[in-house]
Amino acid sequence: MSSQPSVPANVVSDPGVQQTQVEGGVEHTAHIAIAPRDLYGYRVYNATGTARVFAGRSTIYYRAGDEAMYAVVNRFLERIQWVQLMAWNNDTDATQHYEYSYSTGLTITQGSEVTNGFNLGASYEGMSIGVDHSRRTFKTTETTSSLTTTITVSVPPRSELIFYQKRFEFRDEITFINDAWGQEWNIGPWGGYKPLTTKVSSVNIMAEEYFTKSARLPEGPGSVTVDSVPSASLAGWTRKRENVTPSAKDTLTSMRI
Repeated sequence: MSSQPSVPANVVSDPGVQQTQVEGGVEHTAHIAIAPRDLYGYRVYNATGTARVFAGRSTIYYRAGDEAMYAVVNRFLERIQWVQLMAWNNDTDATQHYEYSYSTGLTITQGSEVTNGFNLGASYEGMSIGVDHSRRTFKTTETTSSLTTTITVSVPPRSELIFYQKRFEFRDEITFINDAWGQEWNIGPWGGYKPLTTKVSSVNIMAEEYFTKSARLPEGPGSVTVDSVPSASLAGWTRKRENVTPSAKDTLTSMRI
């Protein structure tokens, strides 16, 4: 930035420490002609390996010629679940028809206070991940908005029909960078430099995929392979939390960190 906040006395007393970043290896499935599996055997499929599916930055605030703050997001797929939402029992000798409505959308189930700083859900829109030799891209109606769809199901005589909807479960590990005094700084903990100040959020996406089945799925779990991406880049230097700018400290407090 062209100009920076006035330099407080603690800049001299806390020059920061250089950050050494350990890069996570890129894990991926072999690029050969393998058909995706039909993942309908269990209710739960746990991700194997590192399963880092997204790494990047989101801007929390930017004040030209003054300072900025960024969220550094490393996102992991934890599991895929088929959530049982409805079951119909047909005790008659004729096929019965029912209408049912289901909805897509994103929910932050843990650490939702992060939205006081930036729109975490927006970073999911258009995200593409590799799972079991196939790509999955998340739509607007699964992330930043929702969509309710009504379907008609037919239940044969003397049978049960169960409705399952797919849910993706993620964990976001978020650290922070303060751009001030002419350079970028990772924000360390109070009184030190490691570990970096971190916010962990859990996110569920109710996806558009669903299916019906005449038998209940066993719990499992099964497993899925996931293409992993390298970890997000950090700043070159780290400062103690008490020595970043007042705006950065206030923003962290607003996110309950």
